[in-house]
Amino acid sequence: MRFTDKVAIVTGSSRGMGKATALALAREGAKVVIVDIDPSKGEDVVRGIEKPGGEAIFLRADVSKRADVERMVQATLDRFGKIDILVNNAGIHDGASFTEEKEEMWQRLFRVNVMGTVLPSQGVVPEMMKRKKGKIVHISSKAAVVGEPYHAAYSASKGAVLALTRAMAIELAPYNITVNALCPGPTYTDMLLKATDAAQREDLTASVPLGRLGQPEDIAGAVLYLASEESDWCTGQAISVDGGMSILK
Repeated sequence: MRFTDKVAIVTGSSRGMGKATALALAREGAKVVIVDIDPSKGEDVVRGIEKPGGEAIFLRADVSKRADVERMVQATLDRFGKIDILVNNAGIHDGASFTEEKEEMWQRLFRVNVMGTVLPSQGVVPEMMKRKKGKIVHISSKAAVVGEPYHAAYSASKGAVLALTRAMAIELAPYNITVNALCPGPTYTDMLLKATDAAQREDLTASVPLGRLGQPEDIAGAVLYLASEESDWCTGQAISVDGGMSILK
């Protein structure tokens, strides 16, 4: 119960890694705010937390829109009175050959993956600064640290998240707010299923040193470390959780 009496916001938490993270935080005592654009799946996650005795609420918000984020933050404070943890998980994926990645794709990926990390962070940081304590975890990607063909725009957006992590960590350190990032490899989520076919997933699995694709729970476990007091002396870091893929030549 590392998170008893802690309040955590997890964006993009109606499914996949965000859902696994929200459930894991709740199991360890956190009050969890489920943030997503899908009310039906988001409410399902809330029920999954409440059934064994946990506490959660669902807030519909598009994290790339400042007005939505401001409402999200205020609703969280109205309900729970504070914000201890923010997990910026919401994101989208797209790809094509570099010369065919249209400007609209670049704008969409940066609006959601970058500004959808910036705006929630800007929303919670003033409250964390007042209390001189907070944990922020950004979900980046293996694509941010290795060359990944046909995903230049996505890679660039997730690389921007890593640069943001380092800049925020330095600026917020005097307030005892840690900011770290996770870089997941191919993880068995709806997003992966949509982006690949069975043969591609088989090839991906064969390329993983640990011999399997990631599961959402693999990422959730790493988030718990970065969101807990166990990581109090860790900030500005990017931790790869990818079965060893990023250390290959």
